[in-house]
Amino acid sequence: MTAPSDMGGRSEFFGPVVREPNEPVFHHRWEGRVFGFSLFLQPLLGRNTDILRFAMERLPREVYLSSYYERWLGAFEDLLVQAGYLAPGEVDARIDGRAAQAGPRWLSRVRLVALTKGVRSLLRPTLPRWFAGQVLPRLLGTARPALRRQRFSVGDRVRVRGTRAVPYTRQPGYVTGKPGVVVAHLGATLLPDAAAVRRHAPPHHLYTVAFTAADLWGAAAEPGTEVRVDLYESYLEAA
Repeated sequence: MTAPSDMGGRSEFFGPVVREPNEPVFHHRWEGRVFGFSLFLQPLLGRNTDILRFAMERLPREVYLSSYYERWLGAFEDLLVQAGYLAPGEVDARIDGRAAQAGPRWLSRVRLVALTKGVRSLLRPTLPRWFAGQVLPRLLGTARPALRRQRFSVGDRVRVRGTRAVPYTRQPGYVTGKPGVVVAHLGATLLPDAAAVRRHAPPHHLYTVAFTAADLWGAAAEPGTEVRVDLYESYLEAA
């Protein structure tokens, strides 16, 4: 069965895209609060976006498909329980007005102040362009110097490997096993498959690969169109 997190690009899930005129940034106040505290919780939990994505993929199907920010909320709650900041069932107990056992871990005031100041500085940055463009991506993002030469160049024909890493991967199911052409090399970054489970792996080269719609979906695809997907080197093999 296809996981809810891997429904993209699969024709059995195709449907109309509903556009909402004058769509607000947030439909409900609680959505804005979830977005707000995510800026604090991400550095608290290790700045690892892939751990958050992996936590969302493990949510019950009805929670994952309910709403975008409810998905975030459920994932953060599970991660806070795993990290010891919340006890199992603590949130539900407090919502119901019942006595709740607190999580065993507490946040020191020094770390709280440091995290708060760090988040505030990012919300209203006054940083030199070189620092924002070259240093911040390495401090806060996943860009890393490559430790080995790239295997592929622009114009190379490749095929996405036929297997996918478990328990987590950023290799989309709908391009697995499909042929494509490298159209860009994007440098090297941490491998999400490893970062999500806190496993060490050397930085991986990242490429943009173009696929024809016909190669992805056969004769029923719209003619003359292509899809471009960013894929890590370990996902690819020479065609």
